[in-house]
Amino acid sequence: MSTGISTAWEQFQAGQEPGDVRGEVLTSWRRSRFSGVDPEYVDPPYVETDLDTHLVRVAVPIMERMADLLVGDRSCLALADARGSVVWRWVSEPMLRTTLDRLSVVKGHCFDEEFVGTNGLGTALETGSIAVVRGPEHFVQRFHDVTCVAAPVRHPITRRTVGAVNVTCRAEHTNPLLTVVVRKLVEEIRAGLLHAASTRERRLLDAFLVAQRGATGPVLTLGDDVVIANAAALDLGLDRDQIWEGIRDRADGSLVGLPSHLTARLQLVRDGSATTGAVLTVTGDRPEVAPRRAAPDRWTRLLAETRTLAARGPVVVRGEPGTGRATLLTSAFEDAVVLDAATCVVDGVAPWARELARHVRGGTPVVLRHAEVLTGDAATVVAGVLDGHPALGLTAPERREGPEPLLDRVGAATVTMPPLRRRTDEIADMARRELRRHDAALAFAPDALAALRRYGWPGNGRELARVVREAARRARGGVVGLEALPQEVRASATRRALTPLERAESTVIAAVLQECGGNKSAAAKELGISRTALYAKLRSYRL
Repeated sequence: MSTGISTAWEQFQAGQEPGDVRGEVLTSWRRSRFSGVDPEYVDPPYVETDLDTHLVRVAVPIMERMADLLVGDRSCLALADARGSVVWRWVSEPMLRTTLDRLSVVKGHCFDEEFVGTNGLGTALETGSIAVVRGPEHFVQRFHDVTCVAAPVRHPITRRTVGAVNVTCRAEHTNPLLTVVVRKLVEEIRAGLLHAASTRERRLLDAFLVAQRGATGPVLTLGDDVVIANAAALDLGLDRDQIWEGIRDRADGSLVGLPSHLTARLQLVRDGSATTGAVLTVTGDRPEVAPRRAAPDRWTRLLAETRTLAARGPVVVRGEPGTGRATLLTSAFEDAVVLDAATCVVDGVAPWARELARHVRGGTPVVLRHAEVLTGDAATVVAGVLDGHPALGLTAPERREGPEPLLDRVGAATVTMPPLRRRTDEIADMARRELRRHDAALAFAPDALAALRRYGWPGNGRELARVVREAARRARGGVVGLEALPQEVRASATRRALTPLERAESTVIAAVLQECGGNKSAAAKELGISRTALYAKLRSYRL
């Protein structure tokens, strides 16, 4: 079988479609090729990894007990976090340990399939199911001497994938018992997480109830994958993960700053020396930063800028589809008529231009969508109709990707509408407003709001409106929970909140990657970084 798989691997790398390889392996090979993984040689990247997580504290004693049963069995046990980074390893024999050290199967190295291609840990996390990768079924040739069997570990309460377990042996020692060992480990770890969660959550609930009795305002209790909040705290729409990252190293009893210029008293909840949670009792505004006068929001500023420019001549609003470019223009021009330049191709230049001229002669403000599509004779005709028209607004893409004759001829001033992913501070309010349009009695659960904030919103505000509309239909008990959101939005709930600098970097990387047609090698060269560094950033930013 090994010879057949080796031949299949060679055929695939030569650009052929082998028929004698398992379907799940072939699919993984295709993903690996699309990710730009080098099949000849790759080094699993080292990433900063927390080696003292709740999963590690629960799973390692269980895996150590299993290791005692495997002594002399020429195998390796490994535990990885949800990103595929190794957080613990045990090896039964020195020779296998040397092999695995050479392959970087050591703490801190990441085996995400996008970095390393088909492998036990990465493929199990990618597919969400047990993965058996035998010798030459690995995408990268240097791993052909070993067999890996891995399975994801899902938290029994949150259902989120928190990590994966893996058993590795030499390819010639592959046997069906490896799958049995992995399944047994996953079952025991899930049972351990359930027991620990019940004890931990009771402790967090007790701390919350004590704080709630003495408070009149918002009270919020946080822990790993746990949020307990009163109604006042829910109304604040705070981001659990963002706050949790900021308070884990703070001193007990200290005052911490929260978004919206709030201050809270911090009370840590401990299990021995480990911090398992925190209670935040909101005490009020931060006087040192609370402004005397609220600054205008982004929409108000953009609207004011657009009106100012429109009073002096034509103005073009650039941005991605769905960002609200036409809405901004129709708000700036009262009683404007909206025309779509894309229909000029269908209707014909002459009749379309006559319709435009009728509005121009009547002095009606005109908002022209998709102005960039008008080229050649059409641009000349339309520019002539619009010549001197004072109330003209146009929409165009965020970036100029080629000649734009009409825009060049009308000489419009430019306003840029940023995409929704750069306006994370507005997402919660936008989602709440949209939700009220469908059912004023509904409210978002904290984990649902966190997912909405962290999702990339490629369709911008238009996509947000659709997602909220559909979620409102799935709401249960007056609450829109995480389960009511689409899968792609739910997946963002586990992502950490990016800093403004990280958001800027992720936007640049996404733009360069798009310009390079998804070719990661070309994108890395354009960005001036190594491909490994690019892969690490793509994984970190979930691009």
